[in-house]
Amino acid sequence: MSKLQGTLVVDIGTETVRVALIDEEGKILVLASRNPSFSSPRPSWAEQSPREWWELSVACIKELLERFPDFEVLAIGVSAQMHAVCPVDSKGELLLDLVPIWCDKRSLDVCKRVAMSLNPEEQIRKTANLIIPNWVGPKVAWIKENLPEVYERTAYFLTAKDYLNYLLTGEIATDYSEASGTFLFSWEKETWDDDLFELFELDRKKFPQIVSSFGIIGVTRKDVNVLLGLKRSVPVICGAGDMLCLLLGGGMFEEGRSCDVGGTASDVSVFTPSPLLSRKLMNLHHAIPGWISFGILDSGGGSVRWLRDALYRLGNNGEELSYQLIDKEAAQVPPGAEGLMFFPYLLGERLLGSPNARGVFLGILPHHCRAHFARAVLEGVCFDLKMSLDEIERLFPGEIREMSCIGGGARSDLWNQIKADIYQKEVFTLVESEGGILGAGVLAFSGFSGSDPREVARAWVKEKKRFYPSNKVEYEKAYKRFKKMHDLLQPVFEGFGEEVS
Repeated sequence: MSKLQGTLVVDIGTETVRVALIDEEGKILVLASRNPSFSSPRPSWAEQSPREWWELSVACIKELLERFPDFEVLAIGVSAQMHAVCPVDSKGELLLDLVPIWCDKRSLDVCKRVAMSLNPEEQIRKTANLIIPNWVGPKVAWIKENLPEVYERTAYFLTAKDYLNYLLTGEIATDYSEASGTFLFSWEKETWDDDLFELFELDRKKFPQIVSSFGIIGVTRKDVNVLLGLKRSVPVICGAGDMLCLLLGGGMFEEGRSCDVGGTASDVSVFTPSPLLSRKLMNLHHAIPGWISFGILDSGGGSVRWLRDALYRLGNNGEELSYQLIDKEAAQVPPGAEGLMFFPYLLGERLLGSPNARGVFLGILPHHCRAHFARAVLEGVCFDLKMSLDEIERLFPGEIREMSCIGGGARSDLWNQIKADIYQKEVFTLVESEGGILGAGVLAFSGFSGSDPREVARAWVKEKKRFYPSNKVEYEKAYKRFKKMHDLLQPVFEGFGEEVS
């Protein structure tokens, strides 16, 4: 009997911290999870505790290694939510108990000020992106202006992944995917941009060196080995932001592939050799050489979770209901939800509309019931992402005929069919639904073994089920209405600006 061995993967999400053991064939053997807390003390603020990320990760790791005492950990890989800002001092001590995470928009005024000095064309030319509050650079500038003592004491500003890697190894580093999400990174030179640091009046020395996502940055410290129950020090791979790990594990290992991600934040994307430069798209360096051009909705799967918590919390007997009931009810409603539309902007918009946008139901009639609201939410997320997909197809030189569907939303056959219908593409799901964990495992295994991550991903990622487009006429009409009302709502959304500034 061969010895059980493979990689250990940590995935730090907004709603869950998860740890998995993956064997050398790419099979996820076991998974443990914990739920971190979330804080929003003011409108537009979103915070979490890095110490809690670490504590929950440790608890999950110990649980799995106690359950599988004979599992040999060959390498550790970390995937985590992007764009968090964790300031640490010269001794590695965290300087904020709660840090701004990816969806925090408190730096909106910083973005507006910088935009006055750098026009949109120049922003895109330098960074492949427009400036938005989600990026790390504006968040750090906000800290400098509002918490100057924290900024001065900070030796390094680390993202969630890089902070966890530091606790594991004592080494400071970041990868290209995270660096490209700072608005301080030159996409053409693929390095930090001195002009942008000067524009923000930030110290470049406070940011880590950039290394490959599948490179070894160090080994676990001896005290960490004791804490976790590791028998020896093991290599720690730099890893990548959760979105890029998710896409790698979701089949984005060849240029031209396209993907729909149904996570807390949802997005549609294409893998290109260089960014698609547009005001309507965002671009991040992939975990492997190349770029991901995408449109994103901060509250995609988050809108479905809101629906569940707001309208499906309790059953007739007081029990908590599942997402399956949402699907069951929504399936009883015809395409287009009989005129009911949902605009899924619970956390605002990034590029296609106002950061002050709000969630909106429009077109409610007396006969509409909970099932209509469920269908409208599922469709509204897709309509928003369809706008981004249109822009991708306008700029992408090839033809996009199919898309993989990954993330938690991919578990819903109904939602997958709605996506196929609205996008008018064949969409397919994968055997392994935990794309982020699988992608981080690909990077970890590749870094340890010296294998090409593309070849590892090609062997590990397998198609499960395919959905074919239909209902074209109904959804074309509904989509036209959605786009028209989306644009008409923008002045209304801007009226919320004083509340969140």
